[in-house]
Amino acid sequence: MYGLDGPALLLMPLLWLIAGVRPTRWLCAVALAVDAVFLVEVLGDLAWFLDHDKRWLHVALTVLPAAAVCVWTLPRLGSTRDSWRPSRAGPVVPAGSAALCAVLNLYLAVVPHERITPGVLAAPLLPAAALLAVIVLLRRRDRPRGRLARVTVGIGMALVLVVALAVAAITTSTVTGYDANDVAEARSRAERVPARTGRVSTEGDDLYFEVRGSGPPLLMIGGAQGDAAFYTYPAALLADEFQVITYDRRGHSRSTRNVTDFDISQQARDALAVLRATGHDTATIFGNSAGAIIALELAARHPRAVTAVIAHEPPMVAFGPDRRSLAFFDAIGRTSRLFGAEAGMFMFSVPVGLPFAAYGSIPADFSARTAESQAYFVEHEMQDFVHYVPDLVALKAGKMPIVPAVGMTTQATNRYYGQPAGTLAERLDVPLVVFPGHHMSYFDLPRSWTEALRVTLHRTASVAGR
Repeated sequence: MYGLDGPALLLMPLLWLIAGVRPTRWLCAVALAVDAVFLVEVLGDLAWFLDHDKRWLHVALTVLPAAAVCVWTLPRLGSTRDSWRPSRAGPVVPAGSAALCAVLNLYLAVVPHERITPGVLAAPLLPAAALLAVIVLLRRRDRPRGRLARVTVGIGMALVLVVALAVAAITTSTVTGYDANDVAEARSRAERVPARTGRVSTEGDDLYFEVRGSGPPLLMIGGAQGDAAFYTYPAALLADEFQVITYDRRGHSRSTRNVTDFDISQQARDALAVLRATGHDTATIFGNSAGAIIALELAARHPRAVTAVIAHEPPMVAFGPDRRSLAFFDAIGRTSRLFGAEAGMFMFSVPVGLPFAAYGSIPADFSARTAESQAYFVEHEMQDFVHYVPDLVALKAGKMPIVPAVGMTTQATNRYYGQPAGTLAERLDVPLVVFPGHHMSYFDLPRSWTEALRVTLHRTASVAGR
């Protein structure tokens, strides 16, 4: 059953919408079957990316409209082989309400909320209820004459719902520590802090890097799509105290892609080559997501080059192991092979659950460069990262501080990439550090997020100096 929750989640709105326009026995039966598959996934705890605290919502939005269709529509459809399309309110309305419920189900599955409050529920439910009332009124009156008029009304109502849900998502998706002035201040700082750029040749490829500030070296390693601009804001904010080194990982953005065989140990050697190219033999290493995995590998294989590691939300789903997430990543691989890397990347991106504000805070040059890297990540890197298991013996033998970290929003929404940090802290017997925000809050909470990183850097420096 693993991997069916996503397709069912996407199919339900489409199937119920078609059933509402032209109800037939077979179409309603297919929609009910997809409904049932999703319900089994939710009740059986097989849906890998749905929040546990939203389970009752998913059940309600699946069962109630399906029951209405069964009770009201199916007996009337059973008397004919084709569609049954009355001019007044009748069997079509339950299918239309099921379509609205399926849209809300999709909305509540994708939009992250740390807490389900009355306001969070009211924001999407009220416009959906208003739209349903309009549908009922239109059914009770004479329908608009002409196909063009009917299509125009349908498209208009759909646009109204989409806009209403977009506004609801922007205003209700919660992030711990959000400050509207955060991004503006960080952008201003980034424009004022100069970055020295350079390249280093290593193992067949040229790696692009940037250096900001002066002081103790801090090497920051990016995750999926591996661009140095992941850390544009924190690098500028930390430049008053640290020499911050960022780089484009092998195969991404301004680094070359001559070697296509992916190897995490080679990624660790790349980080070491960048560090030495900037004139340092040792540094504190920070990594987020896949970059945290590379940081752990660097500490395990080259401990003399590492004074401390801060591993923020490494997605080591095999480390638990988290079998549901592993099955889903296998499904992403199959989707990518069948329908292309873009479909695989979309499937990967949706359940990450980033607030909409985060996308508006991403530097423009970052988005332009990383679009091409998406396929490379899905096809060459993703499976190695999610199946990575750290060498705990080597990490303990290295005796450098290892700091597993997780975002507060990530914890609250129980995301798959947050759990391994807790597991790592438990097995290394070290504290788990909690940052503000989510998986990529260095974009939309750069100031508060960076201050949490600064405090953590000071603590690791005091521990390493003992």
